Amino acid sequence: MIKQTFFLVLCFLTVIKLHSQAKNTDNITALAITIYWDASFSMKDKDLSKEIDFLANYFNNIPTATVQLIVFSNTIDFNKKFSVSNGNWEALKEILISVPYDGVAFYNALPKNIPADLNLVFTDGISVFDTFSLSNKAETYIVSSNKNAAKSVLKKQAKQLKGAFVDLSKITLKEALALLHIQLKDLVGAPAKKVAQKPRLSSRKLDAENTLNIRGTVSGAEGYLAEATVTIKGTDIGVVTNEKGQFRLRAKRGDILVFSFLGKKTKEIPVQNSTQINVLLVSSENELEEVIVKGEGKKETEDVGYGETNKDRIGYEVQTIGAEKLNKSATDVSMSVRGRISGVTKYGQNDDISQMVLRANSILSNVFPLILIDGTPVRRSSSVGKIELTNFIDPNNIAKIQILKGLAATNRWGSEGSNGVILITTQAAISGTSSNGKPYDRARLRNNIFKEDLKLVSTTINTKYIKELRAKKTLSEVYHHYLNQRENYANDFQYFGNVSTYISQWGDKDLAAKILLNVVEIAKNDVQNLRYVAYKAEEQGNFFLAKKVYEKIKDLAPKEAQSYRDLALIYQEIGLYKEALKIYQNIKDHKYSDVNFSGIMKNIDSEMRHLLLLHKGELDVSSISENYFKPLNYDARIVFDWNKRDAEFDLQFVNPNKQFFTWSHTKGKNATRLSEEKTQGYNTEEFLLIDAEKGEWLVNIESKIKNSKKPVVIKYTIYRNFGKKNETKESKLLILNTIKGKQMAGKIAI
Repeated sequence: MIKQTFFLVLCFLTVIKLHSQAKNTDNITALAITIYWDASFSMKDKDLSKEIDFLANYFNNIPTATVQLIVFSNTIDFNKKFSVSNGNWEALKEILISVPYDGVAFYNALPKNIPADLNLVFTDGISVFDTFSLSNKAETYIVSSNKNAAKSVLKKQAKQLKGAFVDLSKITLKEALALLHIQLKDLVGAPAKKVAQKPRLSSRKLDAENTLNIRGTVSGAEGYLAEATVTIKGTDIGVVTNEKGQFRLRAKRGDILVFSFLGKKTKEIPVQNSTQINVLLVSSENELEEVIVKGEGKKETEDVGYGETNKDRIGYEVQTIGAEKLNKSATDVSMSVRGRISGVTKYGQNDDISQMVLRANSILSNVFPLILIDGTPVRRSSSVGKIELTNFIDPNNIAKIQILKGLAATNRWGSEGSNGVILITTQAAISGTSSNGKPYDRARLRNNIFKEDLKLVSTTINTKYIKELRAKKTLSEVYHHYLNQRENYANDFQYFGNVSTYISQWGDKDLAAKILLNVVEIAKNDVQNLRYVAYKAEEQGNFFLAKKVYEKIKDLAPKEAQSYRDLALIYQEIGLYKEALKIYQNIKDHKYSDVNFSGIMKNIDSEMRHLLLLHKGELDVSSISENYFKPLNYDARIVFDWNKRDAEFDLQFVNPNKQFFTWSHTKGKNATRLSEEKTQGYNTEEFLLIDAEKGEWLVNIESKIKNSKKPVVIKYTIYRNFGKKNETKESKLLILNTIKGKQMAGKIAI
């Protein structure tokens, strides 16, 4: 009896002790735990072994728990629940040690209101676009082993979330666990080794009965397309074509094959019974060539330097002085028009028309006009440099002289015409013969006949690292090789941009963005590199990412005019029309008081009219002038944007008659313009073709870039039917670092 009583008392005391221990562990145990695991590019430098040891010992000191793991960077890469019991967390651990680190942490993309007793956040707190925050009220501990973590920010955030910042780069494992109220006695587990990611291959299975061995060729207008991509839609299975455009691929009936090549329209073809599939990919430029141009009825026209234009479509006044109004006794052209040109504020010291001041665009720049003889620019005088007289022009050979003073009338010549344009048409040009009756020699008179045979700027990337990636057969293999390869290109911005472009050809938009965003992680406050990322994102059709980057640029450069113009354009691209109009109205109303927009006002006017013409019904336009709703009748609008403000290059426009006009963006020939861009903060220029000469126009570019470690790029955009419902847009990136000599940027069919 005594033994039985003693045994019952002992059992009772044991139950009381266990209950007490369980009660005490309630204070240190989270039954529902959420782990947020930052997988952005900067996290690759952390000490993974310390973080794994921290978790191993934490789980060894708590009872059974349910753990929800969220791995994130610019996307949510992994979101799954695990059960951890008696320190067994191997399944969870296997995932963590195989995480690759790419991209930027988009904290705002984290799932909201996840119920949890405890949050463990593994991040370095390096913020680019947003800062870490959680909507649930669970006790939160932020853990970091990265020496370069934003520690002051993380401490503040952890305190606000009623937890603590666990700095594994400074404190011991025992001290770290003590912050979570765990008194560590015995260490468990060995230091973990960093394990390279093992990308999962496709689990898609092919059954023999429905499987076909597909073969074929991929061609373009120029011939066979080597290294075109052929993939099975919805999978990561794919191949690339050989030098003869040939491919082989195993696929099932009912699969859809996706054929893609940079600069070509992607084509999808379903697999049926045929084992031979030959594909022709057309260039995206073909959209421009398919536009039908219909002529209007005969109307009174005016020649404004790039073709006859209907007077009722010009939208500005053109002063014309015919041969009959010229001073017949004059010995030079300046004397022949003296007193016959209205609006001249003054002449230079030589009383030459090359030194007339029609409109001064800037007190710092050249105030003299651009002069063209039969459509071709001649050497112009400079109010801050050399004087070029026009006494070589025979006044008796002049058919007419036209004066264009409005800025809108000079858009054809970009900033070259911002101080007015003088158009001189000779009798010889009209008759086709000179005064002695012999055929008129255009080349000798104007010395601007284009005779070069230039190659087209290549958009194909043929670097060693891209060739290595092309040798892989699946996207998983490509990415796995990239993870090993990138160690050799850690600070090469163009490497990540090029790999991102290649990945985008496989159709994985998120992965392409992840790799591109590494440029931002490396140089998050460098506007030149950020603009490069934005251009690349637009090229890949990722306008959401471009918006994020342009907003970041505006925050970094709030006094630069370009920041607001770019933001308005990307808002319009993604359908935020009200936000875009608000920016334009603020510019017009001088709401950005510290920003000078004078250098890009003609762009702003064009783009605001474009927005209003296309989306008038979706906007409040009650306060907008009717002038903004007049139709735009451009044959083409050509826009150049560049990411480096003082980038030096020449643009050359060649008309169908092989006559050229050159616009220089160099310190030697256009120093004032470059100085103005720096002062006002802009890097764009537009050129308009209005009733232009019919035929094929060439746009050539010559890079002057030397020894730049950062990518210097031009975004080259052509709009057809600008501001109309049938508008088409073609855009490409020109990498100035890789352009040697003069090359052809593109062609425009008018």
